[in-house]
Amino acid sequence: IIFSMKLSKTKLMFFLISFLLVTQINAFGLRDNPMVGERIFYLDGTWTATNGEITIEAQVPGDLITDLQRAGVIGDPYYDLNWLEQSSIWSDRDWTYSTTFTTSFYENETILLEFDGIKMGAYLYLNEKLIGNSTDQFLRHSDFIKNLLKPNGEINKLSVVFPKGAGLDVEGRYMACTGGWDWAPYSNTLDQHRAQTFSKGIWKSVYLVSTTSVFITHIV
Repeated sequence: IIFSMKLSKTKLMFFLISFLLVTQINAFGLRDNPMVGERIFYLDGTWTATNGEITIEAQVPGDLITDLQRAGVIGDPYYDLNWLEQSSIWSDRDWTYSTTFTTSFYENETILLEFDGIKMGAYLYLNEKLIGNSTDQFLRHSDFIKNLLKPNGEINKLSVVFPKGAGLDVEGRYMACTGGWDWAPYSNTLDQHRAQTFSKGIWKSVYLVSTTSVFITHIV
């Protein structure tokens, strides 16, 4: 009887843990644990991507090649030689991702703009002013932006510019399979060090986080 009771409790605990895990995954997808403040405002969703001639809807988180295929600009990159023959579309021109948003922050709040992941190198602009650049796919990029935001209720514009070709020197700080592997297609796009490269895009969440006291940047 004692053994049966323990087993029942174990099954119950397993069920509860499984339920919580599934709920967490369904609610947040592949989002990282965000920086902790008092308020958070996600900018994920549908952005606009343009190279000056082609303008498409882009998904954040996401990547440019998937956005181009979804928009019907390119064919399936895994079919035939599409990957090689179409790569100039995403490699030989600057691509700009942009979105707009309004805010409703308090006077005494400190506000950070967070990019959890950008691939590959990119320049970051808020309301047409350069706020920095991102050169590491694996690091979170943070900027204090309160002085660049427009008054509450007015429209702000956030842009991420991916330079054409090799673009910014990211010194190899991107996934090892970038540009090809035994299970992935090889590209003909190269970085400054002649290493083959892959797609580009904002591959993790973007958000504003604010506080009147302190931020918790990482939890380990």
